[in-house]
Amino acid sequence: MIVLGAVVAAAGLYWLSRIPVDGSYVADLLPGTLVLALGGGAVFVGVTTAANAGVPADEAGLAAALLNSSQQLGGALGLAIFTAVATSRTHDLLESGTPASQALTSGFQRALLLGSIFVLASAVLALRATNTRGETEPPAIDLEETKEAESTLAA
Repeated sequence: MIVLGAVVAAAGLYWLSRIPVDGSYVADLLPGTLVLALGGGAVFVGVTTAANAGVPADEAGLAAALLNSSQQLGGALGLAIFTAVATSRTHDLLESGTPASQALTSGFQRALLLGSIFVLASAVLALRATNTRGETEPPAIDLEETKEAESTLAA
């Protein structure tokens, strides 16, 4: 769920990074936003489920607090990075004489493209992640197989 959602969200961000200067909401912005929302929703649900799975009831509040804190911190850090990228690109183009609307659009395009790459990288990380919690219950033992093995060893 997390990997598929991240790939879909990355596609939505990439779609948004292709918006032209003279684009329209319905044709250029809405489709990418819907794709991003679909993928992002799947990621958030999957991450929340994974973060709370196997947590004892008396530690559930702590797990939820850690998840919420990491989401808030990650969002603030991401916003700072992508704003710096967009501002830098816009500033460089404005200094070279590019019209303001083109420079601003190009800055946003670069930041959204970088965001798409970051989300795609998170899909790769999620794909490579393993379950480190292990099993909560020991595996079931077949008593008949155990008796047969014991009788074979005794003979």
